[in-house]
Amino acid sequence: MTALLYRVRNLVKDYGTGELRTQVLKSVNLDIGEGEFIAMSGPSGSGKSTLLTILGTLLSPTSGELEMLGQNLLSLDETGLSKFRSAHIGFVFQFHHLLPDFSAEENVAFPAAAMSRFGSKPIRERAAALLDRVGLAHRRTFRPSELSGGQKQRVAIARSLMNQPELILADEPTGNLDRASASQVLDLMREINRTERTTFVISTHDAHVASYCDRTITVVDGAVS
Repeated sequence: MTALLYRVRNLVKDYGTGELRTQVLKSVNLDIGEGEFIAMSGPSGSGKSTLLTILGTLLSPTSGELEMLGQNLLSLDETGLSKFRSAHIGFVFQFHHLLPDFSAEENVAFPAAAMSRFGSKPIRERAAALLDRVGLAHRRTFRPSELSGGQKQRVAIARSLMNQPELILADEPTGNLDRASASQVLDLMREINRTERTTFVISTHDAHVASYCDRTITVVDGAVS
């Protein structure tokens, strides 16, 4: 039986008050197991991006319970949340968000350097090893402007792995790629999931992406099924 990594109960997210109140998430209940590879699908405006952002502790819910690795996340202050997020959650975005003046290796190293998790030499060695893992050892000194879209996204995946997180949240990670590059990125994430047992939750509109996953969480009008 798969061990529980993340537990969500009665999650609600509102914006505004009174007559202007809009409920974006409606009493969401969700369990995410260790080592799962999950697609999160739903139409634009369904609430899936809001849910993914709350799971990543980048946005606070209006009410409900969030627990990861046995830690009540809503009991933590901003400093505690930042430390927890840096140590246990990685992010991959549609537009990669690489630092333009940094090399590929420096971009990958940034999460560990920012939290001083390792010494400078171990950080460089791990960043180089991760770039090798994603097939970009020969591009480690290149800046983002010198990389293709698929290469940038592989750098972003390597960066998300830098602090050895248990969970990676990916928001439309192939949405800006052609089909061939998208398949390479998905194959890479799937390989990491299988070999490292890293849990992935991938927000997507694309049925092709969802077909790679073990199960699909569907978000419609703020509710999960």
